[in-house]
Amino acid sequence: MKKIQKIAGILSSQEILELINEDIITSGNGIKKDLIQPASIDLRLGFKAWRVPASFLPGKENKVSSRLKDLAMHEFSLVDGAVLECGCVYIVKLLESVRLSESLTGIANPKSSTGRLDVFTRLIVDGSTEFEEVPAGYVGPLYAEISPRTFSVLVRTGSRLNQLRLRRGQSF
Repeated sequence: MKKIQKIAGILSSQEILELINEDIITSGNGIKKDLIQPASIDLRLGFKAWRVPASFLPGKENKVSSRLKDLAMHEFSLVDGAVLECGCVYIVKLLESVRLSESLTGIANPKSSTGRLDVFTRLIVDGSTEFEEVPAGYVGPLYAEISPRTFSVLVRTGSRLNQLRLRRGQSF
């Protein structure tokens, strides 16, 4: 495979595929090429979800999993599908995780179909103080915060609600 020139900016689908091949973007379930878009990768809901009383950020030096131990109202499986109730807030560990170098950052946003369904979703990571951002050098899991706004929705492991763009060079 031809080596891709490493220039600053949003990574292309070819560069994202290279990161997958280098185990910088990983998933225990594998990553099929249909997850890769021209300048992003679709993120998939994992196996478990937690209902929480409100939106939260873990804060510096805190893990999302530790905060869930304190905040979660209940935990449930998404394997066979589950209904996320309108007006409630849920946290779901995603199937994908990352091992970013100091020259890579990430930013997430909902897929356009998610917005059309009026499902509010955003990304959180361990140690985060801002939604949607994956800082340079971050190594760890990715989580989605999900809150259906107009009506309850059925989701399952593998559902795609948001996407991640990666950038080499200056942060977003």
